[in-house]
Amino acid sequence: MLAIVAALLQGTADAHSPATAIGRAVEAFGQGSVSYDPGSVVSDVEAGGFPAIAGDVSVAFMPAEAETEIVGGPNAVAAEVALEAGVDGTLVVIVGRELGAWSEDIGDERLAELVSEASATRQAASPAVAVESLVRSIQAEPTDFDPPWGWIAAGMLAVAVGALVALDRAIRRRP
Repeated sequence: MLAIVAALLQGTADAHSPATAIGRAVEAFGQGSVSYDPGSVVSDVEAGGFPAIAGDVSVAFMPAEAETEIVGGPNAVAAEVALEAGVDGTLVVIVGRELGAWSEDIGDERLAELVSEASATRQAASPAVAVESLVRSIQAEPTDFDPPWGWIAAGMLAVAVGALVALDRAIRRRP
């Protein structure tokens, strides 16, 4: 019983303080789609171009200390920031030198693959290049929740034609 109460209380925990790295990122997302913390390994000059690069992907450049604020690594940090900031879509973070991401549009396994591929890029390039690589990969990825509008329209058309044919037959059968 105590475990259930603890789990319920954990779900109602307060948001991170603005004095924390996660709290600062959450506040920054109130003003735009890119959050930059001066403690990040990416310079402000490198991060400065990301509003144009990111498009509909949110990006947070965070210091390594953010990993100490929540258990689970960069992906957990990304999920926490997204939850607290109300981010829709996808969020990419770099926490210290580690990439992480959270998405409501891309499946967890595929997102992990994209993060892994971009992390391999980081070995040969700067962290900002790895973030850009991950953002561009995410932008190129089809999302799980794109409705198949063509099939929906075709189905509606078929139903409408069927209804008209049935109506025509019903009218012709009347004496």
